[in-house]
Amino acid sequence: MKHRFCYLLIAVMLLATVIFAGCTPGGKKMNTYTQIDQATAMEMMAQDDGHVIVDVRRQDEYDAGHIPGAILIPNESIEAEQPEELPDLDQIILIYCRSGNRSKQAAEKLVQIGYTNIYEFGGINTWTGEIVTKEAAKGDASSEKQAVLQFSSFDGGGHEYTAEIEDPSIVSCTSERDYGTRDELEDGSPYTEIFTFTGLKEGSTTVYIYGRSPIADNDDSIYTANVDKDLNISLVPVRKISTLFVYRHGEINYPSYNLTSEPDGYYVSVSDGPAQKIDAAAADALMNVINDYNLASWDGFDESRSNVLDGEGFSIEIAFTDGTSITANGDNAFPENYFDAMAEIYKILGE
Repeated sequence: MKHRFCYLLIAVMLLATVIFAGCTPGGKKMNTYTQIDQATAMEMMAQDDGHVIVDVRRQDEYDAGHIPGAILIPNESIEAEQPEELPDLDQIILIYCRSGNRSKQAAEKLVQIGYTNIYEFGGINTWTGEIVTKEAAKGDASSEKQAVLQFSSFDGGGHEYTAEIEDPSIVSCTSERDYGTRDELEDGSPYTEIFTFTGLKEGSTTVYIYGRSPIADNDDSIYTANVDKDLNISLVPVRKISTLFVYRHGEINYPSYNLTSEPDGYYVSVSDGPAQKIDAAAADALMNVINDYNLASWDGFDESRSNVLDGEGFSIEIAFTDGTSITANGDNAFPENYFDAMAEIYKILGE
């Protein structure tokens, strides 16, 4: 009886080992997809690792504008069989759609088929990188001579987008609004603002996209436009501060600061007071603090600790011209290097 019990105990232990191996670092990993932000997607696209970008929208949406190099595999076409466009189950696959719904559905279906390196990064309606309306044919440089940027908005309160080129002799720009198939326009009608850039002569210049809304924060983007000798044009996102808001409370009555970027420079409002212009050096100094203290690691921080005497709380929101952002909040709980970083930010803005 004792031997039978020992054998039973060993069998149970072996079974537990097999079960837990599926969820431990040393065991077999359950396949799933990874959701990433669009800044991370841009970084991955810059790597020479054999990745493929997959657009899972409809053909007409793809034709209207897509990320350079993306192949079209509509979400509706993905079923139980492996798509012939994706022969390698272990290849890095970056997936997007219009708003992020179909891309998540497609990612889940591809995982079920057996793909192991699926990365989903949302929708093209928030993409701040380059968009093309057709792919360059092999050896056909002419189809690369235009670059397209698209921004989603709506009538009656959405962002109004305008483009400004630092050196118009290098790049020209045209814009149009696309309301899709909508026949009647009214307040709230969605549209896409499409900017088309054409190279005029070899060189580099800066492109500013300003988005202004009566009900929402500024939505600004900055790009470096590079034109080669064949007048092919590429747009590279530039990371600068678009808006910054810091609020801090505690024993000391701290002021709040709201920084915004305007076409003629940066302005800061102190504790909801009138906006005052600050010099570019101050904005550069703020950017240095953000980089030196790695404030990007603060993004998503949201913690609270109660029963702390003489505590302090904070809120910080930063939007950048490359489409990335940082949002962090805390009540008696702080990210790494919080006090050192905030001391420098308050010193810069207080001067």
